[in-house]
Amino acid sequence: TLQSISHFYHTTFAAMVRSIERCLQSLVNSAFRGKDAYQVLKTAVMVFNLWRLWRHLRHELAAQSLKSYILGLAAPYLKRLPSVKRQLDKELAKTMTDLRAQFQRGLTEPRVALPVEGLPEQHILDLITKRKELDTVDWTKGKVTGAVYHGGQDHYDFIGKIFSKWGFANPLHPAIHPALRQMDSEVVQMIINMYNGGADACGAFTTGGTESILMAMKAYRDKGKAEKGITNANIVICSTAHAAFDKAGKYFNIQVRHARTNSEMEVDLKHLNRLIDSNTVAIVGSACQYAHGTVDPIENMAEIALRRKVGLHVDCCLGGFLLPFMEKAGFKLPPFDFRVNGVTSISVDPHKYGFAPKGSSVVMFANKNLRHHMYCYLTEWSGGIYATPTMSGSRAGAPVAATWAAMCKFGERGYIETTKQIVGATKKIAEGIRKTEGLKLVGRPDVCVVAFAGAEGSGINCYAIADCMRQQHEWDLATCQNPPCVHFALTLPNSQNADQFLEDLEEAVKTVKEDTTGKFNSTAGVYGMAASLPASFLENAAAAYLDAMSEVQTETPAADMEAPAIGGA
Repeated sequence: TLQSISHFYHTTFAAMVRSIERCLQSLVNSAFRGKDAYQVLKTAVMVFNLWRLWRHLRHELAAQSLKSYILGLAAPYLKRLPSVKRQLDKELAKTMTDLRAQFQRGLTEPRVALPVEGLPEQHILDLITKRKELDTVDWTKGKVTGAVYHGGQDHYDFIGKIFSKWGFANPLHPAIHPALRQMDSEVVQMIINMYNGGADACGAFTTGGTESILMAMKAYRDKGKAEKGITNANIVICSTAHAAFDKAGKYFNIQVRHARTNSEMEVDLKHLNRLIDSNTVAIVGSACQYAHGTVDPIENMAEIALRRKVGLHVDCCLGGFLLPFMEKAGFKLPPFDFRVNGVTSISVDPHKYGFAPKGSSVVMFANKNLRHHMYCYLTEWSGGIYATPTMSGSRAGAPVAATWAAMCKFGERGYIETTKQIVGATKKIAEGIRKTEGLKLVGRPDVCVVAFAGAEGSGINCYAIADCMRQQHEWDLATCQNPPCVHFALTLPNSQNADQFLEDLEEAVKTVKEDTTGKFNSTAGVYGMAASLPASFLENAAAAYLDAMSEVQTETPAADMEAPAIGGA
């Protein structure tokens, strides 16, 4: 019976195919009847090119709006128009002047060339002490968002002792530095255990969250090509995901598609699912995302990843040393780590709430097969067989040893206590903002970030609040866009000032409401201008900022070119 059914099915299917083919043949012959071969070829080429154009537009519009795409095409030509170019050059010159003035603040003994004679060690130490004081004064009051996560001098002195012992060690040479190799692998394994990795879970030590993210995306791209033949890979991320994912797209030629958010600034799962196609190699969730502090619904995303057969990367770079300890610290949070079937990689930064020195991050994979696609191999190089796990060849050994030391110093109980303090302050400030007339929370303060804006109908511009908090209360807060809001990342130094923050915020709201001079409109003006310009124009301004940041004073005082006398200042 089964054979009869199979024979009938295949016979019927073959007949349908022949019928369709005859119809198509008749249609084509009718369309080209009476035309010569050149006309037929010309039409075929035109149809083929139209198909290629449609495919290209479909590819581009999956990652950006039609308006953005058209502006992106037009902007390079607009910038070449003489009148536009003159205005741009004028504005950029003014911007560079302002930036140079900003970056020259606090210069000490500017230098652009080697001294004729080496400087005495004591002179260098005195100068370094002076420079350290300049770089410390702005955050010791505990009024800066993020940036400085511990702030305790005793801890810094301890880490400094470890750092100095490994400053010249290079993990690239494990045979020379076996102890450093041990600490490198132990840092990775301790974090894998924090995130409930299985027996095959693995990872690598990197120089920061961006490198961890880049390496994960490179692994997904290469895995997609090796196992599925994907040559035009894409990833689907939420519009709130860290900029490093877009950076990975630019570096590795991966198309980045941005899913919308819901009202709590977590990813819109339906839109995310629609953006996935046969070229998608991974989707991305944040725990928590930078701008608003919301943790994406990782369990729901994992279900989509499994159903669509794509990877799921969870970015825990910001809250990486808070999330694993929140439950024991008394804060509920849905599963986000390798306990969730479908999570295939995670990025974590010990140099934030792990209180390790800058330059330490870990990227983890659910299995070694995926990690192998992160590696870079050069088997025919004249210098020998060469292979590295991450982007760097030589790496600084000091951050590895100091990260190991910081993690062992705090231990699980230490991190539970710091989690109580930081997440507790976050919840306290969020509740205070909810009660502040004229303000609203943006997103959900799930871990360590609070974001807020003016409530609908209040007439309050959140950027003006940020300017007022800086000018009158010395709070250095971050401003975000799309949507406009003010971002405050809690740390050990600033979490001690939660009550003071709420008092100052209430006063700032009152001041901004009463202000008629516009003295708190500088940030609002910048974002207002930015919203009206194509991205290409904004990139010019960003390039000017980066150029100014790397400039040095062009003239060195003549007296500074010679080494001072021994013992001199």
